[in-house]
Parts: sequence; C-alpha cells; structure tokens
Amino acid sequence: MSILTPQPAGDSLPPPLTFSTSLFRQISPALYLERHLTHSPPTRPNGRSPSQCRDFTLTTNSLSHAHGSAVVRAGDTAVVCGIRGEILTVAPGDDPSRFESYHCPPTSATHACGSRGAGGASWGGLIIPNVELSTGCSKKYPLGPPGGLAQTLSDQLHELVNVTKLVSLDSLRIYDSDDGSGSSLASTKKIKGYWSLYLDVLCISLDGNILDAAWYAIVAALKSSRLPLASWNQTEERIFCQALLNHPISLRQSLPFTTTFALIPLPNSENHRKETAILLNDPDSYEEGEACEILTILCTTEFDPAQGDSPRFPLAGLRTRVEKIEKRGGWNIGLTQIESCLDLATSKAARYFQSLAKEQPAPL
Repeated sequence: MSILTPQPAGDSLPPPLTFSTSLFRQISPALYLERHLTHSPPTRPNGRSPSQCRDFTLTTNSLSHAHGSAVVRAGDTAVVCGIRGEILTVAPGDDPSRFESYHCPPTSATHACGSRGAGGASWGGLIIPNVELSTGCSKKYPLGPPGGLAQTLSDQLHELVNVTKLVSLDSLRIYDSDDGSGSSLASTKKIKGYWSLYLDVLCISLDGNILDAAWYAIVAALKSSRLPLASWNQTEERIFCQALLNHPISLRQSLPFTTTFALIPLPNSENHRKETAILLNDPDSYEEGEACEILTILCTTEFDPAQGDSPRFPLAGLRTRVEKIEKRGGWNIGLTQIESCLDLATSKAARYFQSLAKEQPAPL
C-alpha cells in the first residue's frame, strides 16, 4: 500500500507550459527572432552574428551546352546561371547605335519596342536576363506560372546590367570581313551583326537573398563565357561561326557585386538595447519575412597594381568603391548603420572578386 501525502490546495501549482523551439518559431516568428537578437551578444537563429554572411561556393563551366555557366551556393540558397549567345543580324537601314543602348526598356517590354533584326533580339536587347524558380526550391513558391518574385528579380538584374555597364559591347559586335589590306581597325569596318546574350538564371534552392547569389552567378558566368568566332561572309551575305575558334566576353575592369542587408525592428524598452532596429547581413528567408527595410549596396572591385599583392594580405591589392545604395521600406536606417554596412559590403565584394579570380578560365 502506498502512502500519498496530500498537498495543501493553496500550494498546488499547474505544470509550466512548455513547447519546442520549432513550435515557438511557428506560433510567433517575430518574437522568436526578437529573443535571439536582444541577447548580449546578439545571435541570429541560424547561429550567425548580425554582421556575418553565409559561406559561399562558386563553380564555373559546369554546363557543357552553354557558352558560359556558373553555380553559386550561399548557405541553402543555390542558383545556376547559363549564358546562351545568339546571332543578331543588322538589317539594311537599321541603326546599330540603338542596339548598343544600355538605357533600354526592362525585360518585360523588350519585345514590344519597335522593329527587330533577323536574329531575334529587339532594339537594345543585347543582354537579356531571365530568372526562373524551379519547382521545389521553396515551399512559398508552388508550381505554376512565373510569379512576382521571378519577374521583379529579372527586372532588378536587367537594371544592374544597365547601371554597371558590365559587358563591353565591343566584344559583342560582328564586323564585315577585311578588305585584304590587313587593316583591322574597327573604324574602317561596318557592323553586320551582334551577339545577343541570354542570361538564364535558375534557382534550385531558395533560402533568402537570391539577388546577391543570382548577380554573382551572372558575373561569374559572363567572365567564364567563350563565344564562337563569328565573321561576315561577303559572298553569301551571311554570318558564319567557327566552332573551333572562340573569344571571351570583355567585361569592365572593376567588377560590380551586390550586398543585401535586412533591418529587423526591436522593442524599445529599458530592459533591452537602446537600438530600435538591427541590421542583418545576408538575410535568409525567415529573416527577410520579418524585415521592415531592405538595403542593397553595389560595390565595384578591381586589382590595383600600384598597391601590389601579398600572401599575408591577399586583399591588399584590391581597390573597392561604392557605386550605388538602394533602400526599400521606411526610414529607420541611420547614417551610422549605413556606414557600418558600407564596410561590410566592400569587404564582401573583395572576397567575391578574389574567389572569382581563383577560377580558371575555360580553355580556348
């Protein structure tokens, strides 16, 4: 027989209500993120500090059927970019300067802005990015037609191509044949066609900050691209390509890279930090959903021979400059926070440039 000692009614307490961390995140995602960021020091749910970005990997020339390709993985976000070049023939009476305009309409209106050449691209449409979210890349984007994110991202990448003038359009021109005098001056030649580049970006896994990964994949794919050597045949009045000979796509010397930050609001009370918001570098999908503002910084990086390079300081010979700052949302980001973001963006751009330089170019 067991002896039970009854407890007084006043001392009986209900058992504490406990639930798992994953359930807490689903019930109140904002409070869950807030509890992590109000600790000292603040730590994000993924284990990173607010200023820390995800490790990234780069692989170029993975697609044998493309003129250039790159695979970029940053955490659980992975994108593949393939470069496909097509010949655009300049018809008699066409003005070639209109093809070379970087201030052309976005991709959604490219095919509705006037006449077209025989090759397919319309006026100003020499470089055409397109983004596709693969089935299963994220539970937020089910199977169906292209949604708002894919279209918006395509327009953002198109704007970056225009603003940065990433590609030297001279490498896309196709001139007529030499007259036999041996002169190779471009001023004495006529433009008979262009290479039109289709930048196809496929997101195979999406966990936030797809803009940085997609843009880095585009820059890496363009840098590794090789186009067949195209020439104008005077006899047949057509453009022919030599499969055994190719040439690279010329890019600007200072390569542009983007860095994205997310501003997370915090409670303003005496028990917490004085900050009412905190910036997170390279946000994931969960952090983007709780952000009140998004800050994107565009930096250009190039190697400065005057500064040299050192095995002990591999980034000493790089020169980085801020080109553009874009912010979406309210007005909570202060100048002090923007200055700290500029330092992180320039450092990340230098790392991107260094990793891109390690990739070996495709064989000629």
